[in-house]
Amino acid sequence: MRAALALCLSFAVTACVTPTRMYSTDELAAAGRACGLELGELAQEAEEPRLLFFITPNPPRAQQVCVQRWARRRSLHLVLIEGVERVP
Repeated sequence: MRAALALCLSFAVTACVTPTRMYSTDELAAAGRACGLELGELAQEAEEPRLLFFITPNPPRAQQVCVQRWARRRSLHLVLIEGVERVP
């Protein structure tokens, strides 16, 4: 009886977890535009779809907050990569 109950509980818990999806380039670009970013400053990798990479040199705090909210609503973890330089 306990084994059956444990099995049912494990199925109930896993049913609540939604798989992370890959967002298209257009969706990421739209989110970036909404936060005042340039094209390509938000990225997602297929190997780890739960991570949202924010690649920009010294982003203003308002942009960080905007991207963090967008990521949080979609159950993504924001990874801020600041140590980059723009090449003209």
